[in-house]
Amino acid sequence: MTIYQWTVFLAVAEQKSFVRAAQALNVTQSAVSHIISKMEEEYGYPFFVRNKNNVELTSSGRIMMPYVRNLLACSDSLEQTAAGLKNVSRGEVKIAAFNSATVLWIPPILKRFREKYADIRVSVIQSGDWRIRRMVEAGEADLAFLPKDIAEKEQFIPLHNTPMVCLAPKDFHPKNGESVTPEDLKDVPLILQSEGYDTEMKQYIEENKLSVQSNYRIEVDDTCHAFVEQGLGCCIASLMTARCNPRDVNIWPLLPRHNRTIGLVTVYPDYISPATELLKKEILSYMKENGLINVEES
Repeated sequence: MTIYQWTVFLAVAEQKSFVRAAQALNVTQSAVSHIISKMEEEYGYPFFVRNKNNVELTSSGRIMMPYVRNLLACSDSLEQTAAGLKNVSRGEVKIAAFNSATVLWIPPILKRFREKYADIRVSVIQSGDWRIRRMVEAGEADLAFLPKDIAEKEQFIPLHNTPMVCLAPKDFHPKNGESVTPEDLKDVPLILQSEGYDTEMKQYIEENKLSVQSNYRIEVDDTCHAFVEQGLGCCIASLMTARCNPRDVNIWPLLPRHNRTIGLVTVYPDYISPATELLKKEILSYMKENGLINVEES
């Protein structure tokens, strides 16, 4: 099998359509269908289920997906390395990040990076923690910002600690006048974030045995904070998130203290492409120069 055949396989799997895969690859639909049919014939089992409106991976095809992504990532690394021997900086890098990192860190990093490496294309994917974790496992990104608790240790470089805080309406005041405790939150409505966006919030609630029944499950950070601003409840969030989405609310420290430790994940550390290595170095340089690295690698 050639690299191009696996490129076609990946395009069909991602597009869920022979027509859209052909358009993405700038070839005819018949060429895509022929390549997939020949591959299935050679291996002796189908990769895709053909439905009326789309195609889906078979169980065998799903098993193969991470290996195909790894193969194509290695191929891209090889091409970039070969080009790099001529001092040519080109290629493509995909980076995934949660919302506050996408807002606060990614734009200035990309601005600096584009000024140095105009021929390297960088794709940014914003999502929640667990969705990013699944993308890392599937090889759908090259680099990712993730919290320590859900990242694989061997891929993770810890960078930044941000404390968890309580965002509260202006008329809410903790009993001790300084910090919000689990006792303060027992009878207070909580604005919860959607699953996958609630990693540390969920940990704090579970560790402090808070019984929570909420009418609100919100995905977007700023929407949660807007609900708090209107007096609909309190929200547990990182200080980084609170600064990213300023609202007319009070921000109280939490007791017991709880931190969100953020780091950089390299998806294929043993097969990192030159373009990915350059962006990784730029990220670490930016974080260091701006005093954002406040945690030591363990």
